[in-house]
Amino acid sequence: MSEVLDLLSDWLPNQRWFAGESRPGRLELLGSYQLRASEHDSGVRMITVALVRDAAAERPQTYQVPLVVRDIDADVEPLGYIGAATEHGDRAALVDGPHDPAFARALMGLIADEGSSIGAGEGAAEAYGQPMPGAHAHRFASSRVLSGEQSNTSIICDLRDDDGELAVPLIIKVFRTLHGGDNPDVTLQTALAAAGSLRVPPTFGQVSGTWHDPDAGELQGHFAFAQEFFAGVEDAWRVALRAAEAGDDFSQLAHSLGEATAEVHATLARVMPQVAPDQDDVDEAVEQMRARFGVAVRELPELESLVDAVDDVYERARRATWPSLQRIHGDYHLGQVLAVPDRGWVLLDFEGEPLRSLAERNSPDVPQRDLAGMLRSFDYVSGALSVRAGREVARAWADSARASFLQGYTDGLAALGAQSGAEIGAEDIESVLVAYELDKAIYEVIYEARHRPDWLTIPALAVRRLTERHARH
Repeated sequence: MSEVLDLLSDWLPNQRWFAGESRPGRLELLGSYQLRASEHDSGVRMITVALVRDAAAERPQTYQVPLVVRDIDADVEPLGYIGAATEHGDRAALVDGPHDPAFARALMGLIADEGSSIGAGEGAAEAYGQPMPGAHAHRFASSRVLSGEQSNTSIICDLRDDDGELAVPLIIKVFRTLHGGDNPDVTLQTALAAAGSLRVPPTFGQVSGTWHDPDAGELQGHFAFAQEFFAGVEDAWRVALRAAEAGDDFSQLAHSLGEATAEVHATLARVMPQVAPDQDDVDEAVEQMRARFGVAVRELPELESLVDAVDDVYERARRATWPSLQRIHGDYHLGQVLAVPDRGWVLLDFEGEPLRSLAERNSPDVPQRDLAGMLRSFDYVSGALSVRAGREVARAWADSARASFLQGYTDGLAALGAQSGAEIGAEDIESVLVAYELDKAIYEVIYEARHRPDWLTIPALAVRRLTERHARH
């Protein structure tokens, strides 16, 4: 296994989901589980999923690396090729599983058949498939990896029905970084789908399992999640950007997006626990905002002049009465929404902000966090076009979209009889929303300063705009 770990140590730093900055100092195997290869997959010796971590890292991160061990073909280097290793005296090719149809077929079968991994011994990891009630498994036809993802790897599986006709494809998200506990992307979308919501794709099933962590002991978590794939559709970011660039009115679409958001929030509030926040919860949230602003000032010193204005926004939110905390999307923006014909807006990727701990992402939160994220996303449409043009453009478009979105959210809650926060008062709700939007803009300042300085003006201007608007009220 040491040879395989050496190959993975060289391969991991080139993967977008790898959190380290260099070659792992000491890669160790925490465990593995095996899947059954199909008789249709020739040349496959083994399908195994390795759970590895860099033991030399200050904060070791556990990675899930599916491996297909294949006969070597001297004429063809397969997609996802990692390297060649010796197995029982023979050389074999190691392939990153998501790029190999043999792994995709085996993973889909594990879910559909409610199966379990094989070859599990003492100290090994174990995996279990769980289909959604009513999920119909068609015959596997082919697979490909969805490009562009940062933290996970998604496999598109093309399927055929009993008559050989192409069926609705699946997308199986393989979680590359593992954490003990429930992944909110699985639990929230499964809960919404089970409640009959059309605002998430129909769920096919999941893979969960157990593994041993040297520091935390036995852990349980999610390995993969499968749902229907909407082929050939655009996300809301592309739709909005095209509309803003053309000067097309977006108010009706923004209003319907607000209604869709309200519907999802209302469903989550109904099927999952809610918590009434106490003052300690409020104080902690506000102090986190203040701490983040301090980091932003170090990245962009010119924000120092706004310290009193920013603190006033946060203090007003701290004194406000907050709505009930509930489960929310957690990382909501236009890129997380699909425009699906004959279905409307469909929400994706409920994992929450990747920099927050899993415990935080699994905790009830204030709905205004989601609203603030979408408001900032509309601003970024205008900002992206402004960066390209070298001057501010589409400002009126963004303001109109923002207002329409919020009105749609209010109208959507009213239509559902779920007027969250109505008993609190509009002024308090506005104070909480402004604080969360300001905090989101400050988070963006930090991100852009570190990774995309050409875009830094977008959130920097938003911080000034939000504090000035708050001061006028």
